[in-house]
Amino acid sequence: MDTTLVQPNTASRPQNRLKRVAVGSAILLMLLLGLLRYVGVFGGNIRTVEEGRVYRSANIYGKLLDDTLQSKGIRTVLNLRGGVVNGVGDAKYLSEAQSCKQLGVKMIDLPFSAVRYPPPKVLENILKAFDTEAYPILFHCRGGSDRSGLTGTLYLHLYKNIPLDEAQSAQLTWHYGHLSWGQAHAMDDFLNLYRKTANGMELRKWITAKYPALYDALPDNLKVK
Repeated sequence: MDTTLVQPNTASRPQNRLKRVAVGSAILLMLLLGLLRYVGVFGGNIRTVEEGRVYRSANIYGKLLDDTLQSKGIRTVLNLRGGVVNGVGDAKYLSEAQSCKQLGVKMIDLPFSAVRYPPPKVLENILKAFDTEAYPILFHCRGGSDRSGLTGTLYLHLYKNIPLDEAQSAQLTWHYGHLSWGQAHAMDDFLNLYRKTANGMELRKWITAKYPALYDALPDNLKVK
């Protein structure tokens, strides 16, 4: 009787482990790409805030911007991203400005940070633009998720009389790429500051009457210097 022990093939174990890691990584990558596609990263994150009047997007440019401006009849673009340093615009900014000029669209720069509380004056100017500029309006930041989400929240709440919680849920949402627990939580923090300090005051009045002093009292790392 042959009593020779059969030794397990341990050489194949590292290979099997690598295969499992590779398959798992591929699945995670596919899920991530699917999520990014769902939130609109690959299509400019172009969203409707109010049909026929107000739209939001990422910082699109070139043919995609031209097609969007023309198909939606945009007359005013609010640039929340910025893109100008020391008086010189970057490539995306210059391309956007050229498209707007060629198509007769007014472009207004209203930049603020996604990771700090928005300056009171910028908020006042955004609301002034909604009050006075020609519609339809398209506003955008870099990815179309955070600053655009806050601006969309303000529009729905102040101009469409949608309750603040509902407006925030519709605009500052992971569906559009915003994560309230992520780096850009300052957008949510701003709205929470309003809730804590308003004492019944309407949001627009609070922005002009109470928020400037609250903003000045914030630590330097929470506001634009």
